Amino acid sequence: MKNLKISILNDYKLYKKNTEYYLCGDLIVLSGVNGSGKSQLLNIISQQCKEKIERTVFQAENNINEKVENIALFSFRDNIGIGEDFGKYAIGYHQSNIDKAWEFYEKNIKFSFSGNLLDNRKKNNIIDNNAIYDEKGVRNSSWRSILTVIDLLKQNYSGDKLHNLTKEEFEKIIPVNFIWRNDNDIINQIGNIFYIACCNRVDKQIEYSKTNECFDNNAWLKDAPWTILNDLFKTMKFKYRFKSDYEFHTPIMDENPKLRDGNNERKLSDLSDGEKAILKLALFALDEELSKDVKLVLFDEFDATLNPSLINSFYYVINNFYVNKGVQVIISTHSSSTISMAPDNACFYEIFNDNGNSPKIISVGKYQYDELSVANKSFYEKIINQEHRILELENLINISGKVLLVEDQYTQIYKIAYLKLKGVDDINKDNLDDKFLEHSNFQIHGGYSTGGLYNILSCQNTSRDHDDTVICLFDFDSEGYAKFKKVLDLRDGRQQLYSGQQGDINCGLYTKHLKSNRYALMLPIPDRLVKYINMKCSSYCFVEIETLIAETFLETCGKAEKCSEALDFYKLKDSHKKDFWVDLLSAEKEIFVDFEKLFSQVEFIFCKATIKEK
Repeated sequence: MKNLKISILNDYKLYKKNTEYYLCGDLIVLSGVNGSGKSQLLNIISQQCKEKIERTVFQAENNINEKVENIALFSFRDNIGIGEDFGKYAIGYHQSNIDKAWEFYEKNIKFSFSGNLLDNRKKNNIIDNNAIYDEKGVRNSSWRSILTVIDLLKQNYSGDKLHNLTKEEFEKIIPVNFIWRNDNDIINQIGNIFYIACCNRVDKQIEYSKTNECFDNNAWLKDAPWTILNDLFKTMKFKYRFKSDYEFHTPIMDENPKLRDGNNERKLSDLSDGEKAILKLALFALDEELSKDVKLVLFDEFDATLNPSLINSFYYVINNFYVNKGVQVIISTHSSSTISMAPDNACFYEIFNDNGNSPKIISVGKYQYDELSVANKSFYEKIINQEHRILELENLINISGKVLLVEDQYTQIYKIAYLKLKGVDDINKDNLDDKFLEHSNFQIHGGYSTGGLYNILSCQNTSRDHDDTVICLFDFDSEGYAKFKKVLDLRDGRQQLYSGQQGDINCGLYTKHLKSNRYALMLPIPDRLVKYINMKCSSYCFVEIETLIAETFLETCGKAEKCSEALDFYKLKDSHKKDFWVDLLSAEKEIFVDFEKLFSQVEFIFCKATIKEK
């Protein structure tokens, strides 16, 4: 694991001179409120400031301590206005790169020997390699290419001649594979990477021609940049792909890179802003001339343009294209999704503005973000299967009458238990929904989080509830019990929204909305499990849907395990929670006896609501 030591040697905005920070981790997630100093710290580390910053950055690993200077900074600001396409590289490719280099040479290096201040500054810029900075001290985004040109000039010319070349003399020293790179424009230069890869293939073919071996193009293609990007797109479930190979005759690539949807060509603009941002990170890593010496990569709120559904893709690229190649990464973020969905190798720090002193940076354990993780995981599990989610939402729009809303994907368990207790036979996967509809007078809809049920109960709009009765059923665990207690305290101004607690823990605690037929209901606690309940300390509440199933069945089914030595009862293993209901289709009625009180309470509430309506 890498350690980073940042020593700030002069004042810069919130940061005072002689301040030191120590960050530990291969992947570091840095969070804090606006104005706490996150961006300023990353600017200091990367020296991407208008003012010159005196600082040192040392990176240590395996007792080796090295000074770090080649640092890449990515910001969401760089992604604004990303172009429409990948550029044109097949014709005039080499010349266009030379023209950009010559333009810089004319403006910043070439002079007429008049001896004025401008000439002297241009000469000193070459000597000190300061040509990569503008007058305000900001580093040019093409600084790597500038340094390459300066090195070529120094190698081929000396003295005043270096500053007074003709274009023909300048072009002679620029190699055929030279690329004028721009850190902020990497996506529009994707042809650079493809072009260099094709050049390398030709070099390999020439190399093999001098031996008795045959060049294996299929093996070579496994590491081609377009193959890597297509594999990345497939992993991230992006719709588009590049071609699987490109025809190439040195020094011209026969066609420009295009994204494709089947046989149809697509433009860069067809990607979402988030997809472009993810692609940019992969391209930077693939361009070895840009990334070969980079030891530290900084992301300044780079996730601001990412849809939360792309956060997993963001981390996938970071780990596979950077961290796994030995590059340390620091991410500054405001996003709860970025924090909660961080992989296991992430280390967390929070930054605080310290009222006149340099900001404080404090290490944080991932467990501090458990609540965020649960909420995000629940949400993304819902939306990842889009066809199922669309169907679910369309069904919810049509909900009416008597409806029982339950947590998680356990709808089938409730339906099977209800039908078994009613003595309905011949239930199978295909007819379960139809059987339930035939034998019940209410609907069951699942897939809700605890917070989602609470939001329904606390919603102020009661107009659509006039002809409906909705019961939100909470698991009797710590989170469900806490939300049920919170419902009891809901108010509309000074007026309480829910009646007091009714029922009991054996039949199910419940409460009713005073202006509509909305009910909050807790799962009932069977007599055999009452001893485990601690009403004063909700963290010991535990009952979820599967704990109502007979323990003899759970013990022998092979898909459940005991919670702990202290809580000596069975719960489903996480890996079986979604498919366990299938095992219940052939189960005997007796294993569902603890559901009887639940359904009695549900039918009692529906009946009670119907009587009041009349």
